Amino acid sequence: MSELQTLKCYLTQLPATIIELLGVVPPIQTIQEPVQSIVDHYQGIERISINLIDNFGLFELTYHKPQFIISNSETMLLLSTKNPYTLGVLHQLIFGGFEVEPNGFHLLRYLNDNGKTSCLVGRKKDIERYNGGTFSIAKDSDMATWVESAKSINNYNLSWMHYLDFENLHKQQMVLKQRTPEDLIEKLIIRTDKWILSNYKQMRKNSLMIIIGDHGRVKLNLEYSGKIAEWRDASVPIAILIRK
Repeated sequence: MSELQTLKCYLTQLPATIIELLGVVPPIQTIQEPVQSIVDHYQGIERISINLIDNFGLFELTYHKPQFIISNSETMLLLSTKNPYTLGVLHQLIFGGFEVEPNGFHLLRYLNDNGKTSCLVGRKKDIERYNGGTFSIAKDSDMATWVESAKSINNYNLSWMHYLDFENLHKQQMVLKQRTPEDLIEKLIIRTDKWILSNYKQMRKNSLMIIIGDHGRVKLNLEYSGKIAEWRDASVPIAILIRK
């Protein structure tokens, strides 16, 4: 982690950054300008694979230390936002802000309209809200999403997988009382880290993997205490960049 380049930016800068990395001119009159240092550093990228992980931020990265992500990360963006939770993050990534399609902007549709292909894989209710009519595949579990990711990462300019098992599993565990939320988060992060490693091995050269973490659907009352609890409360969403 000591050699990891860390930058601060606004979450709403990611759409323009993604667009420009794929060789398309972003509509900066409509959305925020890109993170230029990232655009300059990763020139020549042919495809981007986004992995959006609920309940994964700066705290979880440093506390749970997922092996592949820690070992291979090149750049980490600390994402400044007023809403770090899942729907707020999706709104800002897809629409460039909190409003729904301000000035008609929709990230996936904009890429499609400019000659790039995209694929969104996630839960049906999120796809119906955010795909904007672009190609999407509904899956009802993270395992199914990961299986689909293997078919998608090399076949589209932008492939987008959303891992959000925590929401349903947490509800089940609250009834069964077999596992604490903290243990469940750790288990899912380590599991997803292994899946992402598998995807990385499959990716073709000149690809960029972006791992984005948000605070999950809702604020959780976790059982961390002392300094650890303070660090968790201060955690921010992140984007990890890994080039293949």
